[in-house]
Amino acid sequence: MRVLHVTGAGRSGSTLLGSMLGQIPGFCNVGEAGYLWERGLAAGGACGCGRPVRLCPVWSAVLERAFPELDELAELARRHRAATRGWRVMAAALPGHAVPAPGDHLRLLARLYRALAEVTGCAVVVDSTKPAPYGHLLARTPDVELKVVHLVRDPRAVAWSWQRRKAGEGADAMAVRPAWQSALLWHAGNRAAARLSGDDYLLLRYEDLVAEPEHWLRRVARLVGHAEPEIPEIDADGVLLRPTHTVAGNVDRHRTGRTPLRLDSQWAGAMPAATRRLVELLTFPAGRRYGYHR
Repeated sequence: MRVLHVTGAGRSGSTLLGSMLGQIPGFCNVGEAGYLWERGLAAGGACGCGRPVRLCPVWSAVLERAFPELDELAELARRHRAATRGWRVMAAALPGHAVPAPGDHLRLLARLYRALAEVTGCAVVVDSTKPAPYGHLLARTPDVELKVVHLVRDPRAVAWSWQRRKAGEGADAMAVRPAWQSALLWHAGNRAAARLSGDDYLLLRYEDLVAEPEHWLRRVARLVGHAEPEIPEIDADGVLLRPTHTVAGNVDRHRTGRTPLRLDSQWAGAMPAATRRLVELLTFPAGRRYGYHR
């Protein structure tokens, strides 16, 4: 089971990256599978294909195969919350920190991804459940061959995005955060994600993805063993997106058709100078390491 984990901080562009990867033959974009129970089932969320998750032919088959007793999926969700909450992300940024997981937790994860691979027939499952502790768990999950894309975006743009309320109701409702909080989580989340580095790791800046989408989609595909991928249709008007079976994530995962590829630079003119300086301070030195701060 080859799983491509998109990790990093929230609001870094993982929805767009996952949607584009999901257009490549052999890739299945499942969104944030770590939130299957809460947002997909308990909150009655919709799959990226437009149907309720419970009625989606893909997810209903996955659930029937992996968790005929949904109590087991609820238990997996409880353990996911415990392993990936905010303080765990910050702890995972520290050298030598290990993410706790008993064997039965990892076996439940293995059942989910095994069912996804079998039902979809895809060679690569793309999962953008971003918290790095989730990636550390996947790295120890039986039969999972983990590949990691660490997606990073300018922390000032991330902080600005978290301060804006996006359309979305029910399972797609999106929270807002103050700039200081999103800055701290950006710093901790990216430090923790960097600890997943190795031969199966690729660092990708969102700004570079938007500037050269074809190049970076090919780089990601090579990471998972696809030397000559059939990438989605991209032109001056954007990328052509068709529905994928995403179970949770940013409300933009429902966007299909021709989707523009452009940077949201509104923060540069709209963010108060004091807020910008605070974000830069709280994200130093990682922001400089990734080329965002002078």
